Amino acid sequence: MICVLSLCLAALLAQAQDDALMRAARYLSGAGADEELPEEWVERLEALWGRKIRVNSARIRSDGLLTDYQEASLADYRAHNGDILSWEELALVDGFSRETVEALRPFLSLSSERLPGNTDTLSLRATAILRTTLKTVGAKAKVTGEHWRAGGAWRGKDWTAFAEGSYGASRWLIGDYNIRLGQGLSHWSGFSLSSLSTVDAFIRRSPGLSPVWSYSSASVHRGLAYEYISRHFRGLFFADKDKILGLHADWLARQGQLGLSVIPDLGDLRGNFTVSLDGRLHLRRVLLAGEVGWKSGSWAALGAMQLRLGEHHRLALQARGIPSRFSGKKYGEYALALGYDFQLRPVHGLSFTCDAALLPIPGQEQRRLQLRSYAQWNWQASARWSLVLRLTERYRNYEDPRTDLRADVHWTDGPWQGTLRGEWVHCAQSSVLSYLEGGYKGENLAAYLRLTGFWADSWNARIYCYERDAPGSFSVPAYYGKGLAASLVGSWKHRFRWFTIKAYIRASYIVRKERKPTPALNFQLQLER
Repeated sequence: MICVLSLCLAALLAQAQDDALMRAARYLSGAGADEELPEEWVERLEALWGRKIRVNSARIRSDGLLTDYQEASLADYRAHNGDILSWEELALVDGFSRETVEALRPFLSLSSERLPGNTDTLSLRATAILRTTLKTVGAKAKVTGEHWRAGGAWRGKDWTAFAEGSYGASRWLIGDYNIRLGQGLSHWSGFSLSSLSTVDAFIRRSPGLSPVWSYSSASVHRGLAYEYISRHFRGLFFADKDKILGLHADWLARQGQLGLSVIPDLGDLRGNFTVSLDGRLHLRRVLLAGEVGWKSGSWAALGAMQLRLGEHHRLALQARGIPSRFSGKKYGEYALALGYDFQLRPVHGLSFTCDAALLPIPGQEQRRLQLRSYAQWNWQASARWSLVLRLTERYRNYEDPRTDLRADVHWTDGPWQGTLRGEWVHCAQSSVLSYLEGGYKGENLAAYLRLTGFWADSWNARIYCYERDAPGSFSVPAYYGKGLAASLVGSWKHRFRWFTIKAYIRASYIVRKERKPTPALNFQLQLER
């Protein structure tokens, strides 16, 4: 019954998470699959959607989408060759590649004031979102001007809000925000990947200061932040209501960056503080990054390297030593990691990473060991068909090993597309999941229908599966038990003279053995000016 109702609704409403946005989020975070994506990366990209970064601007503000080296490389290239006028030309700039341009293209603009008659016009952008489900109601709003933006989100008892402005080299932010510094030893608020799935995850991109436009205020700062950026210097100050205070300074050069962070603990009368030194050096084929930190009388260090071996091969290495006294976790982490990927586009792609770690718990004699490996093979069989195989292994000497084998077959033909996924997981017991999804994606109308079957008797062998939803609602549920699920996601868009209206809907129905059926209906209305 729910499937029939969903198909009827799909005739009026359609389009889910934009595939281009998810591809950019995977590239920026280093995640190997949608299930591993940090939720805030998706939310940040959604907040930046439509707010293009001008590659040919004299002063680039990329909000962390571009690294310091990429920004400096763009400035150097334009000084010698003039503005960049094509995506092919951008891919030839140091620090960029075809893969980078493909992932970031929806967020970049090649507009140039040097072209006759091509100048930017000032405009005011505004977005309002109303979302309702069977259990909750939420709303979002954001307004963006030339030198400022403000936004807020509310759902139930939770809310976030921010106001941001810039003037010359200065930038200030009041409200909710995230701070990510260096390689994450001294400070990294919000979610971070727990495994090195791809070579891009070995060295973290540190976007520094970014506002939060989310339904959840968990693990974010609420207070004041100020940033100053000049040609060779960047300074950052932040303070929040939980008595967290921080200072960070960067020296910026053409081929690298050197940073210092000092974060005192105002809630500790003993005067404890965290201090760290981080750096990054980018040569033509080698990228080096590292950080050394001190906290509570304990040292920690992390170093990583990415090496490009020819046009299609990349090698990555990482070493880290983080005592539990420094991280505040129950266990410490001392690890070595190796990664390799090979891209022979448009036919084949291979990626492999391996991470070996010692995870000691203070006061315990047991040597806790962990070994994780990840391998993925992409095959573009034709313009319409592609295959992705992925194998993940995790061995720990203190619990059952886990093996995860997954295969995805994708088919596209113009606006029509389909996906068949099969996954097998073994951790003491075996579990399986499979779904078949078909969809249509046009310019203003799209719909995706998915049918899923799963069998997972053991919680340790549960399977996570990314679910399409409306923007701002990232969903990766864990499938456990035995059952069937059907879902439909769609949206409809119409552009009026002064504004654009977008309507999204997601309807799902899950039937599990010996459990009550679980229906869900989410509706979202979005207005953009």
